Amino acid sequence: MNMPLRAVGRHFLRRRCSRKFAPEQYWDTRHQTHQASRKAVGHVKLTDRQSAEQYEVKRSRLMDMIRRHCPETTSRSLLDAGCGIGLLTGAFVEQGFDVVGVDFSETAIERARAGGIRAQFSVSTLAGLNLDQQFDVITAVDVLLHVVDRREWHATLDALRRHLKPEGVLIILDWLDARVRRVQPHLRARSQRRYARALARASLHIVEHERFRLEHEGSTKDLLAVRCTDTK
Repeated sequence: MNMPLRAVGRHFLRRRCSRKFAPEQYWDTRHQTHQASRKAVGHVKLTDRQSAEQYEVKRSRLMDMIRRHCPETTSRSLLDAGCGIGLLTGAFVEQGFDVVGVDFSETAIERARAGGIRAQFSVSTLAGLNLDQQFDVITAVDVLLHVVDRREWHATLDALRRHLKPEGVLIILDWLDARVRRVQPHLRARSQRRYARALARASLHIVEHERFRLEHEGSTKDLLAVRCTDTK
C-alpha cells in the first residue's frame, strides 16, 4: 500500500531525527560555514537585511521585558546563555549590564571575542555550566528549542536555576507549540504545559508570557519571564 505524501515526509523526518545527533558538531560546523553572518544563528533562508530586522524586533522585545523585571541599579549582572557570536550580547552591555556570554561552540565564542564586545566569554554546554556565580538576569534566546534531548533540556533548566540569583529573572525566547515534536534534527517544539511542568521541577515559574510574530520568518515567538519559586 502506498503511503500518503505527508506520511512519507513524517517517516523520513523520524528517520533523520533518530540518527545520532551531535549538537556541538552541528553548530560548530554551521558557525564555520557562515562565519560571522546572522545565518549562523538565525534563519538560514533569510537575507542579511531580513535577519537584521528580525533581530531588532527580538532585541526590542527582550529589552522591554528585562526593564519590567529588572529595575536599573548601580550594578547588574547578566548571563547570555547560548550567546552564539554575540549578536545580542553587545546590546546587553550597552544597557549597563556586566555580561558573561556562554556557548558550547568554540567557533562562535571566537567570533564573539573578535567582535570587541566588553563582556567575558566562556565555552561550555549549558547543562554542564559551572561558573561559580549567580546573575540578576539570565537570557536564553532561541536556545532551549535547540536542546533536543529531553534529559539535557531538564539539566539545562537546572543549571540556569543554579546560576540565577534568588530575586533574579530568567528571560526565555522560544517557540511553544501545542504539540511536543521534533521538527528538525536540531529543533524540538514543546508545549506551554510541558514548559510549565519542567520549570516547576527546577523550582521556577512563569510570571509573564508574551507572544509576537516575526513577519519575515512567518512564525510566532514566545517570550517568557521566569522567576524562582523558592526565594529563601
